[in-house]
Amino acid sequence: MFFLGSGGSLNLLNVNPGLVVWTLATFIFVLIILKKFAWDLILKAIDDRTAGIEGEISKATSLRAEAEKVLKDYQDKVNHSRDEALGIINEAKSDANNLKHKMVDDANAEIRKMKEQSLNDIELAKAKAVHEMQIKIAELSVQIAGEILEKQLKKEDYSAFIDKELSKLESI
Repeated sequence: MFFLGSGGSLNLLNVNPGLVVWTLATFIFVLIILKKFAWDLILKAIDDRTAGIEGEISKATSLRAEAEKVLKDYQDKVNHSRDEALGIINEAKSDANNLKHKMVDDANAEIRKMKEQSLNDIELAKAKAVHEMQIKIAELSVQIAGEILEKQLKKEDYSAFIDKELSKLESI
């Protein structure tokens, strides 16, 4: 009830000198007790906590630097792998194009070879046919000459015989 004034309300502006002295004495007494028994422990705890926080900060800083280094290495490896993959793809495309051109060239060479072989076969068949024709013509000529010599034909018989033999030649 010290604080209540005459009106029953709290009067903080009235200073009680006895209360001030005792409050100041109690404060100094508590300060001396704290200084003697707890101040060093409190300062040591604060210093330990400060050192711990600084250690955690430096550890976090070094971990961050290490993480950034690992990230950079990873990105370098990814870029290198990408470049290597593109190189492999380009090499594969080049090899495929080279193989395609080689296969086309080989196919064209084979076609030319087959065409030349076919032309040679045609020429041989043609030469054989001409040779057989010549032999047949020679045989027919000999046969005609033999029949002419065997028969002394009249002029009409001779014309009919030649027409008959010519029609035989045409049928061949």
